[in-house]
Amino acid sequence: MLSVFVVTLALANPIYERDEEEISAYLNESSSRHTAFTEHLKGVILDTVGTPYQDGPLGEGESGKFDTDPLIDLRKVDCVTYVEQTVAMATSNSYEDLVQNLQRIRYRNGEVGFEHRNHFMISDWIKNNSWCRDVTSTLPVDTLRLERTISKKDFFEKVKAPGLGLSEKNEQVVVNVVPPGQTSAVEKNIPDGSLIVFVGKIDWLFALHCGVYIRDEHGKGSLVHASSKAGEVISMSLAKYMEDQKNRYLGFSVYEMDRPDWTK
Repeated sequence: MLSVFVVTLALANPIYERDEEEISAYLNESSSRHTAFTEHLKGVILDTVGTPYQDGPLGEGESGKFDTDPLIDLRKVDCVTYVEQTVAMATSNSYEDLVQNLQRIRYRNGEVGFEHRNHFMISDWIKNNSWCRDVTSTLPVDTLRLERTISKKDFFEKVKAPGLGLSEKNEQVVVNVVPPGQTSAVEKNIPDGSLIVFVGKIDWLFALHCGVYIRDEHGKGSLVHASSKAGEVISMSLAKYMEDQKNRYLGFSVYEMDRPDWTK
């Protein structure tokens, strides 16, 4: 009995402190326990609250030309990599599956490379992850329609990767957002486990932040996100967050997440 107790204690450390073997054991157990994707995703999210924040923790690995940060690192996250890694964990049975599934989410057609990474949340990430469905316009409020020009060529120049995106044409992208003052009016209609994308005022960009909206057993919703201010992944009221950030954001878009295509 003592040995079992010791092993249990050893595995009780936070997800972000576990090694690859312990992660595999966790994923195998959690995938067998949760049959519905949303419930599995929520379980992973609740188990990863408290993960330390770091801006831009992932890249293309040591062989990357423009970003040599690791392909995966559960020890620290920013807002986007937190969403990516939790979805990947909710679709994986082992650490090896997790690494592979994460690249399918982060890169167009799963092809690892800085130029193939889904840099733009709206025009890349959502577009290339078709299991995310925009439900913003179905919410019971008048949404704000925004249209902007997305230039991959200009973006790659900004991030010191000149020469990339030269053949890609500028793209006119339209997004609907819920204004900050309407948050409380739509919360009860936000699907459980939805991706929330917060849209800012930068004219060549849409998304400034993102997180996942989940409900507890009583139906009460909360936003779980990697917060630079808090320095870790936190759970909080979406209405409170929007009230605090109302001068930063024009609003937010809502995307219902289904089980990714490759797992069906």
